Amino acid sequence: MLMLNAYQIYLIFPILGAVAGAMLWLSYFRRIDILEGERVRDMTAAFVIGFLTPSVAVWIYKFLEAQGINFNGLLWNDFLYAIFGVGLTEELVKLAGVFIAFRVLKKSINEPLDRLLFAGIVALGFSVRENFIYYNNYGSQIITGRTFISSLTHIINTSICVYGIYRFSMFHKGNRYLNAFIAISLAVGSHGLFDFFLTQPVIGKITPFLATLVYLVGINFWIQMINNCINFSPFFDYKKVGSLTALYRGVLSWYVVLLAIEFCYGFYYKGFMFAANDLFKNIMKEGVLISIVLLRISRLKISKRKYFPLKIQIPIYYTVNDDEDFRLLGIPIKIRGENQREFRFLEYMGKDIYIHPVSAKNSLVRGSQRARLLKKYFLKNDVVIYLMEITGEDEHKNIYLLKPLTRHFKGIDDSYPVGILMEYKDPALFQKEHEQMPYRKLKALEQVYLVHA
Repeated sequence: MLMLNAYQIYLIFPILGAVAGAMLWLSYFRRIDILEGERVRDMTAAFVIGFLTPSVAVWIYKFLEAQGINFNGLLWNDFLYAIFGVGLTEELVKLAGVFIAFRVLKKSINEPLDRLLFAGIVALGFSVRENFIYYNNYGSQIITGRTFISSLTHIINTSICVYGIYRFSMFHKGNRYLNAFIAISLAVGSHGLFDFFLTQPVIGKITPFLATLVYLVGINFWIQMINNCINFSPFFDYKKVGSLTALYRGVLSWYVVLLAIEFCYGFYYKGFMFAANDLFKNIMKEGVLISIVLLRISRLKISKRKYFPLKIQIPIYYTVNDDEDFRLLGIPIKIRGENQREFRFLEYMGKDIYIHPVSAKNSLVRGSQRARLLKKYFLKNDVVIYLMEITGEDEHKNIYLLKPLTRHFKGIDDSYPVGILMEYKDPALFQKEHEQMPYRKLKALEQVYLVHA
């Protein structure tokens, strides 16, 4: 019978945590690659390359330490070392791994998203090895935090570097050299600031809040980059766009696995009550943040050949556009990107459909009328609007606008998307100025729902 010693048993939890954390993000990458999926062996190759890169970073750190360059508790020293010691070292090391992966997987890179995907997997390999060391040194009760915060921070910063380096070739935006310099500088600065705010109490106990702010802005950057890559894919097809709910649930299920590993670790070493209390505290401490992250990384803004400039924003905001996800103390709040009720309209794009009035009383739409969604727009504050053509009984075609209704509508089955039929008096002006046009400038006519023909 195989007997394990105490240390071997202890190692089980870091190994499980590192593997589950890797699987969480690998499964996410597979799901987000909605247009042309990658082979498992290619993703594995990128991960292995990333897993080997921390060795190079360790050599560099040993060299710097031999020169007396390290954290020493002094504000300016730690600030500069966090950026030019930690941030610059790790981002350049990961970037070297990315270029090796791109060389090895050259034939598999055939759409913009592939560059962010393989770069992210290389960064994931780097972070998984780093996480294992942390779990081994500090215990496996930090698994969820390291997986959702540290690993994702590595993925985001490497993605920023790669996006900037290839931005011109992918989208013909900016200058190729300036793009690369700005992106690498931004990633190094973001990485360094994140580490600095976690280790140096610049403004007391609330300093970690600044690290959280850097993290949240980075997440929004990352999803905007992914979004542009998908919109410019040569394989773009509205029919291939999958369910955002499946993306959200996939990550959520792995989060539950991570919580279970943390609970088992606490239960084995400290008993049931300690494990239960620790689990509760972790959920309370990280739950809101992780919920925001889960929602944001499962939301895209899909529109063929539509490029969205990257903006410094956090993933959550106050809205007055009747598109909130929930109300907090009566305040309408929305997570950026399209929620499932908005996103589901894509499955009707370009198809023959029927439009029905929610209420037949004083309805503009008489009974069931043929219709088609022609184009998708984003108004000011990313309000989603569709251009809709409705064919009347006399075969005359009328053009309207349709705004998805984001809340459940009583009396209408959830299998039918509900929207607000709208119009704007000057179609030419709408076409020209819609990106800066407030939603309230449109005239609401009535609520309708769509049915496949």
